[in-house]
Amino acid sequence: MIPTEADFRELRTLADAAIDGRLTEVQLARLEELVLSHPDCRRHYADYLGLNASLQWATGSPVPWATPAVPPVLRPRRWLVRHWGSVALCLVCGLLIQVVWLTTRTAVPLAVLTDTKACKWDGGTLPTEVGTKLHAGRLRLSEGLAHIVFASGTEVTLEGPADIELVSAMRCVLHRGKLIAKVPPQAIGFVVDTPTSVVTDYGTEFGVTVHDGKTADVQVFNGHIDVLHRSTGATETMKTGVGRRFTSDAIEPYNPNVDSQDDGGLMKSPVQVGTRIVPISTAQGRGRDAFVMPIAIPENRRSEALLLIKNTTPKMADWNRKAYMGIDLSSVQGLPIQDAAFSLTFAPTGMGFASQLPDSVFTLYGLTDETLDDWDEATLRWQNAPANRPGGTNLDATKVTALGSFEIAQGEQTGTRTVTGPALVDFLRRDTNKLVTFILVRETCGSGNGDLVHGFASKRHPTLVPPTLRLTVGNTRP
Repeated sequence: MIPTEADFRELRTLADAAIDGRLTEVQLARLEELVLSHPDCRRHYADYLGLNASLQWATGSPVPWATPAVPPVLRPRRWLVRHWGSVALCLVCGLLIQVVWLTTRTAVPLAVLTDTKACKWDGGTLPTEVGTKLHAGRLRLSEGLAHIVFASGTEVTLEGPADIELVSAMRCVLHRGKLIAKVPPQAIGFVVDTPTSVVTDYGTEFGVTVHDGKTADVQVFNGHIDVLHRSTGATETMKTGVGRRFTSDAIEPYNPNVDSQDDGGLMKSPVQVGTRIVPISTAQGRGRDAFVMPIAIPENRRSEALLLIKNTTPKMADWNRKAYMGIDLSSVQGLPIQDAAFSLTFAPTGMGFASQLPDSVFTLYGLTDETLDDWDEATLRWQNAPANRPGGTNLDATKVTALGSFEIAQGEQTGTRTVTGPALVDFLRRDTNKLVTFILVRETCGSGNGDLVHGFASKRHPTLVPPTLRLTVGNTRP
């Protein structure tokens, strides 16, 4: 017979009853009769089952005809043997629908790798070319900086060596290494998982460091986050300037300049028996810090919290800046200095454009003319600053010595940099008045078109650590 629209409606009604598990024996017989009556009925039946399967997959519900609980739609007698083609068609339709659904689901990228700096990759499951769309998977970075923008709008800067796993547009897992996350309002709720903690953001900027897959150090640069400690179930609410260390069994205070587990080899030798580490900042004793520029500092360019640094073209030379930092060594007077590291914390200034300045190199100098050490931060000016010379980097070479350099990548706004090495140790050992002066300049010259001003936390910053000298000294005086 040629099926009519009424036959197709009846066929759909019987198929619904079969899918819902309420098909009676009479209805089962009628369904078999309709399906066997004409190829169009079999095709319509297969299409209808396929449509139902598609809807079930799209809503995440189990597909009834794929579960053992569904009663047989057709009697498994001679019909299955005689009409195996119809059964195969139904199964193929369902499988195709599942494949299409899964393909569509996984084809949506979670993030984009937007930029890299001096990167060396170490395996992983995801591509590493700039501009590549990233799906769920793992990136392993051995060296350099990688910038990832998630589909949610969250920006993550990964610092090698690091191992990160992308889970969704709102979640990643940091297995090892460092990252800085900037989370816009539309991505509030973004999560960074670590082996010991779960960091949930509420529209802010924060940093996470995972050591050896066991300990997570978390810092909040701006805004606030909640951090769940896995082992205890406690939730720590952290706000701007707060640092916490999440170990396998405890939550501890964390200071990045003092408590870092991974100093990148800066303090190359472990602390020996009979020695100790002494941190001294510009906020202690006779310590002081200030920055200078050639013209009187405009009111809207003053900064009590940050030491501003700039080196730009000669036509804009009035806007150059250098920083001076004094450290009081009287607390270690007479103790032998074995090692040293000088740390600076940088933060956004809101002045200038990062795009007008490439990766920037900074040099730290020590003032060797001790007659100039007794400067006053309140009256320090470009004209009377010790060993200062015109220009963004120029100093009197007869009165200073270079102690070391470091680099800040283009667009990088927060972090810590440290200078160490024999030149620093030798400079400190030669000191006789227990008061040393450091001078910081930016070697990299800007474009002159509103290029960036860098800022480093001073002793007056309300939350960040001031310039700090970390000394390894003997416990006894000669």
